[in-house]
Amino acid sequence: MKQRGFYSDILSPGTLDQLGEVCRGPPMNQNLLRQADLKKFTPRVGTFEIPEDLEERVEQQSIGATTQQLTQTDFPLQAYEPKVQVPFQVLPGQCPRKIEIERRKRQYLSLDIEQLLASEGIDSNQLMPRHPDPKHPQTIEQGHDPLFPIYLPLKVFDNEEFDCRTPREWMDMGLEPGSLGRRPVPGKALLPTDDFLGHEDPKSPKLNYKWCEVGVLDYDEQKKLYLVQKTDAKGLVRDDEGRPILNGGVTAEGRPPLLITQYWVPRIQLLFCAEDPRVFTQRVVQANALRKNTEALLLYNLYVDCMPCEGQRLINEQSLSKIKQWAMSTPRMRKGPTVLEHLSRLAREVCLDYERSMNKISFDQIVSAKPDTFSYVTLPKKEEEKVPERGLVSIPKYPFREQKEDFTFVSLLTRPEVIIALSKVRAECNKVTAMSLFHSSLSKYSRLEEFEQIQSQAFSQVQMFLKDSWISTLKVAMRSSLRDMSKGWYNLYETSWEVYLMSKLRKLMELIKYMLQDTLRFLVQDSLSGFSQFINDACCSVLDCPEDMVWGDNLMHSPYRPRKNPLFIMDLVLDSSGVHYNTPLEQFEMSLLNLFDKGILATHAVPQLEKLVMEDIFISGDPLLESVGLHEPLVEELRAVVANAIHKAMIPLQAYAKEYRKYLELNNNDIASFLKAYQTQCPTSEEVRNVVLTHLREKEILDNSLPSSIVIGPFYINVENVKQSLSKKRKALATSMLDILAKNLHKEVDSICEEFRNISRKIYEKPNSIEELAELREWMKGIPEQLVGLEERIVKVMDDYQVMDEFFYNLSSEDFNDKWAASNWPSKILGQIEIVRQQHIEDEEKFRKIQLMDQNNFQEKLEGLQLVVAGFSTHVEITRAHEIANEVRRVKKQLKDCQQLAVLYNNRERIFGLPITNYDKLSRMVKEFQPYLDLWTTASDWLRWSESWMNDPLSAIDAEQLEKNVVESFKTMHKCVKQFKDIPACQDVALDIRARIEEFKPYIPLIQGLRNPGMRNRHWEMLSNLIDINVRPKANLTFARCLDMNLQDHIESISKVAEVAGKEYAIEQALDKMEKEWSVILFNVLPYKETDTYILKSPDEASQLLDDHIVMTQSMSFSPYKKPFEQRINSWENKLKLTQEVLEEWLNCQRSWLYLEPIFSSEDINRQLPVESKRYQTMERIWRKIMRNAYENREASLGMRGVINVCADQRLLDSLRDCNKLLDLVQKGLSEYLETKRSAFPRFYFLSDDELLEILSQTKDPTAVQPHLRKCFENIARLLFQENLEITHMYSAEGEEVQLSFSVIPSSNVEDWLREVEHSMKTSVRDIIERAIRAYPTMPRTQWVLNWPGQVTIAGCQTYWTMEVAEALEANNLSSRLFPQLSQQLSDLVALVRGKLSRMQRAVLSALIVIEVHAKDVVSKLIQEHVVSVNDFEWISQLRYYWTNNDLYIRAVNAEFIYGYEYLGNSGRLVITPLTDRCYLTLTGALHLKFGGAPAGPAGTGKTETTKDLGKALAIQTVVFNCSDQLDFMAMGKFFKGLASAGAWACFDEFNRIDIEVLSVVAQQITTIQKAQQQRVERFMFEGVEIPLVPSCAVFITMNPGYAGRTELPDNLKASSSPWRPRRC
Repeated sequence: MKQRGFYSDILSPGTLDQLGEVCRGPPMNQNLLRQADLKKFTPRVGTFEIPEDLEERVEQQSIGATTQQLTQTDFPLQAYEPKVQVPFQVLPGQCPRKIEIERRKRQYLSLDIEQLLASEGIDSNQLMPRHPDPKHPQTIEQGHDPLFPIYLPLKVFDNEEFDCRTPREWMDMGLEPGSLGRRPVPGKALLPTDDFLGHEDPKSPKLNYKWCEVGVLDYDEQKKLYLVQKTDAKGLVRDDEGRPILNGGVTAEGRPPLLITQYWVPRIQLLFCAEDPRVFTQRVVQANALRKNTEALLLYNLYVDCMPCEGQRLINEQSLSKIKQWAMSTPRMRKGPTVLEHLSRLAREVCLDYERSMNKISFDQIVSAKPDTFSYVTLPKKEEEKVPERGLVSIPKYPFREQKEDFTFVSLLTRPEVIIALSKVRAECNKVTAMSLFHSSLSKYSRLEEFEQIQSQAFSQVQMFLKDSWISTLKVAMRSSLRDMSKGWYNLYETSWEVYLMSKLRKLMELIKYMLQDTLRFLVQDSLSGFSQFINDACCSVLDCPEDMVWGDNLMHSPYRPRKNPLFIMDLVLDSSGVHYNTPLEQFEMSLLNLFDKGILATHAVPQLEKLVMEDIFISGDPLLESVGLHEPLVEELRAVVANAIHKAMIPLQAYAKEYRKYLELNNNDIASFLKAYQTQCPTSEEVRNVVLTHLREKEILDNSLPSSIVIGPFYINVENVKQSLSKKRKALATSMLDILAKNLHKEVDSICEEFRNISRKIYEKPNSIEELAELREWMKGIPEQLVGLEERIVKVMDDYQVMDEFFYNLSSEDFNDKWAASNWPSKILGQIEIVRQQHIEDEEKFRKIQLMDQNNFQEKLEGLQLVVAGFSTHVEITRAHEIANEVRRVKKQLKDCQQLAVLYNNRERIFGLPITNYDKLSRMVKEFQPYLDLWTTASDWLRWSESWMNDPLSAIDAEQLEKNVVESFKTMHKCVKQFKDIPACQDVALDIRARIEEFKPYIPLIQGLRNPGMRNRHWEMLSNLIDINVRPKANLTFARCLDMNLQDHIESISKVAEVAGKEYAIEQALDKMEKEWSVILFNVLPYKETDTYILKSPDEASQLLDDHIVMTQSMSFSPYKKPFEQRINSWENKLKLTQEVLEEWLNCQRSWLYLEPIFSSEDINRQLPVESKRYQTMERIWRKIMRNAYENREASLGMRGVINVCADQRLLDSLRDCNKLLDLVQKGLSEYLETKRSAFPRFYFLSDDELLEILSQTKDPTAVQPHLRKCFENIARLLFQENLEITHMYSAEGEEVQLSFSVIPSSNVEDWLREVEHSMKTSVRDIIERAIRAYPTMPRTQWVLNWPGQVTIAGCQTYWTMEVAEALEANNLSSRLFPQLSQQLSDLVALVRGKLSRMQRAVLSALIVIEVHAKDVVSKLIQEHVVSVNDFEWISQLRYYWTNNDLYIRAVNAEFIYGYEYLGNSGRLVITPLTDRCYLTLTGALHLKFGGAPAGPAGTGKTETTKDLGKALAIQTVVFNCSDQLDFMAMGKFFKGLASAGAWACFDEFNRIDIEVLSVVAQQITTIQKAQQQRVERFMFEGVEIPLVPSCAVFITMNPGYAGRTELPDNLKASSSPWRPRRC
């Protein structure tokens, strides 16, 4: 409950309306208000003087935060609160409860018990009894008060009625809400000032008792004593170790011995701070007076008893006889010797009593007669006896009539009408007390909503009854009972409020109001108790469940049954969000507590009866009956009971739900995605069978291991839906696998049947030639082999179908028919083959006859062609060249067709097995025909070309093709001249054509010059001016016209102009080509993830093209022919350079943006870097706009712009440069931010920027640090996060689990809680080592080595080995005792390894045996060297472990190191050789002198591993860093910062690969760290920054001297490291 201020209850809501004007301040003149600020109205301070040392005092002041607790106390605040009888809610004007408590608390604390007792005349020191002083006894003459020493304890006379609380209540004041431990209760106790003497002799006269501030720790119910402890100088109650004392100091081992300041005291000696000291004073005064009176009476009786009685006043014998006679006259009493003996004893007793009575009377008379003499004697008080007047018991005079009248005036029970009214009210109240606000007898469970509805309906009905029926009935009862009474005390029709206040009717209404309020309180309290008991009964079986309980494997049966019926029904749900219930569990507690409070509030709206009965009196407002408050102690207690019960009920529910997590994967897996792999792989039937069997077995296990429902405490859990869903999922998976198999088998069957159908179709194909028939026959020979393969496939398919039948899979009718159709195909094919073979014999005979006819016709055709070819020698007329050429081409085609037929007929002859016909004469005929073909086709083409060239427009001539045609024609004619030397007529034709070609050849340069593609108007003008002939490329300009113009005489000039035109044309073509190439270069802009923006795909093609074109354009700018295009070239070059700059800036910007985008998409990073975040957002707005434009312009084919047009924009370049400037600032700020994080947790220096940012961007998810733990710690692979993210365990890479000594709750800053993890890790390792060392002697060693983590086991064994060797050296029994002992221990470990061990235990023993073997070898060497002293070098040169000063120390020679307590996990250890010992000795000596180590040697000799193993021996984090020539001094400096701040070791592998320039700076960096270590400073300056220094840091460098690419170390670096060279193993 939130605490409000003490005075916040004075004015409750609505109070101001009732108080009226009382809160209004006095009227004031507003004009005078401003004058109060004037200087003349401001009073002067003349008494305050500023001290001279004011500044020093101000500097010395230490003022904490406003929320800082300035005083430390071990007492809870509520232990000071007194008990008050004030309502929790009071009417306006009355003192609120909290104010009354505060007032009394302050009053009680201000009173001093010693002063209060002194004011009553009591010295606190004299309250305790003391031993009498035998040497100086106290006498009457001394006149002390008391006269004699006090000897009776005061606690005997204590009156417990003074106590306002029971002892249990007093002790419970030390319990704070939510705390499990009971703290001390503050008080004062009467205790001796000397604690040592006080415990030895509490009654010593030397002791001085005073009231001391104490803390009450415990209470002993049997002895009725309180355990108190004096507070220390700071007012704290602490034990010897300064720790707070909880639960009275009682632990699981029991109550420890009393401290010197602890006492058991009775209640009369203890004043609690929460009780009234004045009441306690009266308690002490009364007890002291009673003790004083008791001691006086004891003295009085002692005086009487000491008076002589023998022979003095004896009882009369007659009286004694009469007494005996009366005693013996008892009816039916047996009279015998025993009775007479008893009678004699009684007679002596009577006589003795008579004599003492006579002495007492005499003593009283003497003392009374001389009061001054016997002032020290106190006589017992005597009651005055009166002689009765009438022989009856005297009755004192009593004013009965007056008392009756007074009683009648005050009492309400004087009129029968009132008594009747009260009886009616009581009867109605009894009806209400029999009700209940809650329905607490539900016979059936229900949903939470139904439960809420039932309970709401229950208290709503009660509320309606109370507000309507009950009040109405009471009103009628009151008015009907009192209506007939006359005016007076009970006038129902009174109209005057003042008269009413004085009447008995007012008292009667008040009485009834309290009766009704009491009824309401009883109703609420009884209902709440019943409701809480109702919930508690349902939850009774789960109240003892621990928070971390695990349900177990049995999901069918629940050990948590309610006493009656469960209350709620819920469904267990498995979905993508996990395992949960259909009703969130947190709703139950919230709903029940809400119902709890609503039940109370239902009674807060019941109107008072007074206003309804007194109808004629105006009563403002609607006064309500007071009921139980929401925060009364009983209500809070019952609410806590309900909350605790339902909270405890959640524990097994959650544990039960966790057991279903193993089914989440099955439940959430989509069948399609699960079967996707099988669908693509086409599994075999055996695989399918195994999978189906697995699923069916799992289904059966599910059906047998999961219940349909289960009852857990108050909950009835319906698991049927989950069970059915999982079972159906397993069934569906099995069926789906069979579906896949059926589908695959059907495909296979279809494939088989299709192959059979193909075979059948091909068998029935009709051959159209003998070739097709032969091919078909050849193919049919392979059909039996194909059938064998297909039959094997059919057999396999049928076997696979057996799997389907095994699971009673229902095939479709199509599958079923195809399955059996495939089985029938082989026999069907064989039948078709027999039918077709007969048909093929008939076809073969038919094709044979056709072949013979075709060959006869072919011979006749060849003879005719031979005559035609021979006749071409007679064709010699050039004028018929075109006609003869056409005839030649026709014959050529016929000859080619005949060649093809000859080949065909020869092939058929081979098929039929006939002799092969020789067609060589056809080949000879073709060879003879070839010269005629060349001659006439070339002659025809030349005649046509020459005509075209001379008469067609010059613009239609292709000069390049013309030259090619002329050259080819000349070659052909020259060849024909040689071939027709035997046929002169044909040779003449060839000579004629060749001559014409030779005649045309000189004009080729002229045509090439005139038809140069680069010729422009300026060139034609230049040409015309040069030759003085107007030449223009017109449509009617032919080559013949050019010859007529005698242009052939100016071929040289034309060629010169044409050359210039060609060069310029090449430049123009190159520019056009470049522009054309850029027109297809488009931006490849892709959407980037889910950022709603785009990125450029790396434009490698554009960059390469850009480089090539810039070079090409620059070379053009140096060309002598550039002038016509100079402006275009310059513009194009500028465009390319601008594009290059834009692309470079763009890619740099994109590279930086891609790096920073995931960083600044994290809210955590934005919150921690507000300035950089704002800059980044500004840059990103520009970037998104640029990328959106690029995306929209990406397709040139749609009219958009390409790369060259988009990038050639100066504004774009300026925007990108602005972006890059902002990015540089952001990255700089980010680097500074990362540096602050690394400074806070130095191990972050061992992470890259990307890894660190990945952690920092997910601070809300502490588990994101898990993948990077191995780089921050030596061997913490992961941490165990509880559901509340509390870190409780650490795990090594080998899987070893170690519980942390104190858990860590991740805070907002990851570096802070990782620092706590580091501290917890080291504390945990240290605590475990301490416990292991203490446990070593208490159990067998073979058992001990398996009980601890591997690192602890090795450290503990090394510690005891060191101690045992030292003891053996002192006792001189190394060889006789210790060496056999070590051998036996090693044998025990070997035997243990051979047994059954877990993987983790075997790893522990593996590493331990390596160390133990070396330990044995060391002892053996000590024996051989005859070492007898612990100071011998052979012994002190070893690594020795010592547990001293609650820490583990390692020594080697004169060097001493504290154990680093870095968690090493269960890693292995290197075999320790004599060389390893020397290496350790060298390195530890260097570390002792604050130097590093520089092992050098060939690769593989163990330089790095030896350094790492020494780090394991000292439990220090060792970071191995592989060096390269790319390292710079800044990266090395950052690494050194981490080493120095974290205290880790670094082993720089291949150190001499770093450049010599960098090595010089690195040497200075290492020297700076080593000097700081030697000066033993806590902080030092490193590269301009002050960083902390952890002395354990060290730098080791390993080198391979003499290798290629290695650098010689600088001298200053050699001096800072101790060199040693391991040999190759």
